[in-house]
Amino acid sequence: MVSERELQSVFMRIPGFDTNMAELASGGVSTSIAIFITFYTYDIIHRHYHLVDHPLLDSAGVLIGTCIILLVYYLYKRYKTEIGEVIQTIHPIRNNLHATKDQPAIKDQHATKDHFSLD
Repeated sequence: MVSERELQSVFMRIPGFDTNMAELASGGVSTSIAIFITFYTYDIIHRHYHLVDHPLLDSAGVLIGTCIILLVYYLYKRYKTEIGEVIQTIHPIRNNLHATKDQPAIKDQHATKDHFSLD
Protein backbone atom coordinates (compact mmCIF):
# COMPACT_ATOMS: atom_id res chain seq x y z
CA MET A 1 0.00 0.00 0.00
CA VAL A 2 2.82 2.36 0.80
CA SER A 3 4.56 1.69 -2.49
CA GLU A 4 1.32 2.16 -4.39
CA ARG A 5 0.82 5.59 -2.81
CA GLU A 6 4.36 6.56 -3.73
CA LEU A 7 3.81 5.30 -7.27
CA GLN A 8 0.58 7.31 -7.50
CA SER A 9 2.43 10.45 -6.45
CA VAL A 10 4.95 9.81 -9.25
CA PHE A 11 2.12 9.48 -11.78
CA MET A 12 0.46 12.64 -10.42
CA ARG A 13 3.57 14.63 -11.44
CA ILE A 14 3.00 13.72 -15.09
CA PRO A 15 1.18 16.56 -16.87
CA GLY A 16 -2.40 15.62 -17.70
CA PHE A 17 -2.70 12.86 -15.07
CA ASP A 18 -5.42 13.24 -12.47
CA THR A 19 -6.12 11.12 -9.39
CA ASN A 20 -8.20 8.51 -11.24
CA MET A 21 -5.58 8.08 -13.96
CA ALA A 22 -2.80 7.76 -11.35
CA GLU A 23 -4.81 5.12 -9.45
CA LEU A 24 -5.46 3.16 -12.65
CA ALA A 25 -1.82 3.34 -13.73
CA SER A 26 -0.46 2.32 -10.32
CA GLY A 27 -3.04 -0.49 -10.14
CA GLY A 28 -1.91 -1.73 -13.56
CA VAL A 29 1.75 -1.67 -12.54
CA SER A 30 0.96 -3.44 -9.25
CA THR A 31 -1.07 -6.09 -11.04
CA SER A 32 1.62 -6.73 -13.64
CA ILE A 33 4.26 -7.11 -10.91
CA ALA A 34 2.00 -9.51 -8.99
CA ILE A 35 1.34 -11.61 -12.10
CA PHE A 36 5.07 -11.70 -12.91
CA ILE A 37 5.95 -12.86 -9.38
CA THR A 38 3.17 -15.46 -9.44
CA PHE A 39 4.20 -17.02 -12.73
CA TYR A 40 7.91 -16.83 -11.89
CA THR A 41 7.31 -18.61 -8.57
CA TYR A 42 5.06 -21.13 -10.31
CA ASP A 43 7.77 -21.84 -12.88
CA ILE A 44 10.42 -22.41 -10.21
CA ILE A 45 8.16 -24.72 -8.17
CA HIS A 46 6.96 -26.55 -11.30
CA ARG A 47 10.56 -27.54 -12.14
CA HIS A 48 10.82 -29.54 -8.90
CA TYR A 49 7.26 -30.69 -8.25
CA HIS A 50 4.22 -31.75 -10.26
CA LEU A 51 1.47 -29.15 -9.80
CA VAL A 52 -2.19 -29.56 -10.62
CA ASP A 53 -3.58 -26.71 -12.74
CA HIS A 54 -7.22 -25.90 -12.14
CA PRO A 55 -9.03 -22.54 -12.07
CA LEU A 56 -10.87 -23.49 -8.88
CA LEU A 57 -7.55 -24.08 -7.10
CA ASP A 58 -6.22 -20.76 -8.40
CA SER A 59 -9.32 -18.96 -7.10
CA ALA A 60 -9.06 -20.68 -3.73
CA GLY A 61 -5.39 -19.70 -3.56
CA VAL A 62 -6.23 -16.06 -4.21
CA LEU A 63 -8.93 -16.10 -1.50
CA ILE A 64 -6.63 -17.80 1.01
CA GLY A 65 -3.83 -15.35 0.19
CA THR A 66 -6.21 -12.43 0.62
CA CYS A 67 -7.32 -13.75 4.01
CA ILE A 68 -3.69 -14.10 5.11
CA ILE A 69 -2.90 -10.52 4.02
CA LEU A 70 -6.03 -9.22 5.80
CA LEU A 71 -5.04 -11.08 8.97
CA VAL A 72 -1.49 -9.72 8.89
CA TYR A 73 -2.80 -6.18 8.29
CA TYR A 74 -5.35 -6.55 11.11
CA LEU A 75 -2.62 -7.69 13.52
CA TYR A 76 -0.34 -4.82 12.43
CA LYS A 77 -3.16 -2.30 12.88
CA ARG A 78 -4.03 -3.73 16.30
CA TYR A 79 -0.37 -3.61 17.39
CA LYS A 80 -0.07 -0.03 16.15
CA THR A 81 -3.24 0.96 18.05
CA GLU A 82 -2.00 -0.62 21.28
CA ILE A 83 1.35 1.16 20.99
CA GLY A 84 -0.51 4.45 20.32
CA GLU A 85 -2.63 3.97 23.45
CA VAL A 86 0.49 3.38 25.54
CA ILE A 87 2.09 6.55 24.14
CA GLN A 88 -1.07 8.57 24.82
CA THR A 89 -1.09 7.25 28.39
CA ILE A 90 2.55 8.24 28.92
CA HIS A 91 2.28 11.61 27.13
CA PRO A 92 0.09 13.43 29.72
CA ILE A 93 2.36 12.20 32.52
CA ARG A 94 5.38 13.67 30.74
CA ASN A 95 3.58 17.00 30.21
CA ASN A 96 2.64 17.23 33.88
CA LEU A 97 6.28 16.74 34.87
CA HIS A 98 7.19 19.93 32.97
CA ALA A 99 4.33 21.98 34.43
CA THR A 100 5.16 24.93 36.68
CA LYS A 101 3.05 27.28 38.76
CA ASP A 102 3.20 29.97 36.05
CA GLN A 103 2.67 27.62 33.11
CA PRO A 104 0.22 24.74 33.60
CA ALA A 105 0.58 21.41 31.85
CA ILE A 106 -0.44 21.16 28.21
CA LYS A 107 -3.83 19.47 28.07
CA ASP A 108 -3.77 18.71 24.36
CA GLN A 109 -1.04 16.63 22.74
CA HIS A 110 -0.93 19.12 19.85
CA ALA A 111 0.86 22.38 20.53
CA THR A 112 -1.27 25.51 20.48
CA LYS A 113 -0.47 28.81 18.80
CA ASP A 114 0.12 30.48 22.19
CA HIS A 115 2.60 27.78 23.14
CA PHE A 116 5.04 29.05 20.51
CA SER A 117 4.62 32.78 21.11
CA LEU A 118 7.79 34.76 21.83
CA ASP A 119 6.14 37.21 24.26
